[in-house]
Amino acid sequence: MKVSAENRILAFIAGYIRQNGISPTLREIAEGIGFASTGSVHRHIEKLKSEGQLSETAGKKRSLVVNTGIIAKPGDETEHHLHLITADGGNLFLSFVMREDQPEFNGPFCASGLRGAGDIIACCTMTEEAYASVMDKYLK
Repeated sequence: MKVSAENRILAFIAGYIRQNGISPTLREIAEGIGFASTGSVHRHIEKLKSEGQLSETAGKKRSLVVNTGIIAKPGDETEHHLHLITADGGNLFLSFVMREDQPEFNGPFCASGLRGAGDIIACCTMTEEAYASVMDKYLK
């Protein structure tokens, strides 16, 4: 399975921040994933930002952040649906509710394209309809 350029960029940024404590420059990302042009990296970064998978502080250098956080308050028993993306191009779809201060995973979940214990490089919430659509597709 081929890993998309966006997933490679997210994985590179997450690893770079873990190792260096700051985010990489466009040139460092291009060199790190084998792109010849920073322009193509910039286009992918803008797409990832528009999808909510990346954010940055305007006007501040080295401020890229991979958005992997989940906002759920303790005791909030609303069901949350997540899409996790791994560095190796895999996807994991799951559902949880907060019980006191811990998430309790429930309902069906499914994974696709997972080949190993790749790092989670992105996490986004899903609507009930999107989650149901994924479950219909993968659990039939």
